[in-house]
Amino acid sequence: MIMKKNLVLLVLVFATCMAYSQEQVLLKYAFVKGKTYVQQTELKQNITQSMGGQEMKMQVDLSSANEFVVENVLNDGNATMLVSLLNASVHSAGMGKDTTMKFNDLKEKSRIVFSTDGKTVTTTKIDSTAIAGMMGTFDQFAKLALLPGKSVKIGEKWQDKTVENRKASGGSPFDAEVTSNTEYTLVGKEAKDGKEYYKIAFKGTIAINGSGNQMGMEMFLEGTGAVEGFNYFDPKTTMVVYAEGDTEMDMNISISGQQNMTIPMTQSMKTISKFEEKK
Repeated sequence: MIMKKNLVLLVLVFATCMAYSQEQVLLKYAFVKGKTYVQQTELKQNITQSMGGQEMKMQVDLSSANEFVVENVLNDGNATMLVSLLNASVHSAGMGKDTTMKFNDLKEKSRIVFSTDGKTVTTTKIDSTAIAGMMGTFDQFAKLALLPGKSVKIGEKWQDKTVENRKASGGSPFDAEVTSNTEYTLVGKEAKDGKEYYKIAFKGTIAINGSGNQMGMEMFLEGTGAVEGFNYFDPKTTMVVYAEGDTEMDMNISISGQQNMTIPMTQSMKTISKFEEKK
């Protein structure tokens, strides 16, 4: 009798595990015309570089608030959004300086078409301000977390490769190509702030190559790195409402011209992004 009860219990446990492992969710953006979202992003960056036998360290903290207005949803589900940079701040400390700059009521706007898996299809610049150049490319901040665009079972993995071309700006003198190879895993359900979301873990590699010109000197950039983090997907709103990632990069900057030198540099970055509907 005891053996029979244990067998029944074992079958129930096995059935429960099987049901959980077979649970799946559609990880795809279902955009709705007229909705507005606000994205809060924080980036903390620690930089160490060696030049002339001297090591220099710098800490840079960036924060921004972007507004995404869904102007239209196309037949394929892709959405045209008006994306505005509302406000931003830049804090840098190192090499004997400590500076904080805050910017409000900005006019940086772009019209961006996003696919149902979160990729940027096209970007049209509408209005621009100097602050976006200081922070890097505006498009680096006006992003959606990537999704597979299909139903995925808990425990299932998928791969994604992206190649991003970044133009030189006030924040960087390099035209650069950034290649990311990322593996994603649907971990399962997890609670945050009293709500239950699907947690998507990710890890991968990054490679960057670029070139530029500054003060008459030719400059070349190359580097590799690793990224790891997670996203929270809300099946009710079909949005990634929270994302957190850590990136470690090793790079070399080669300079030729009046002086020839190579500057090794390491960067560690932590990015936190929150995305919520504006009521």
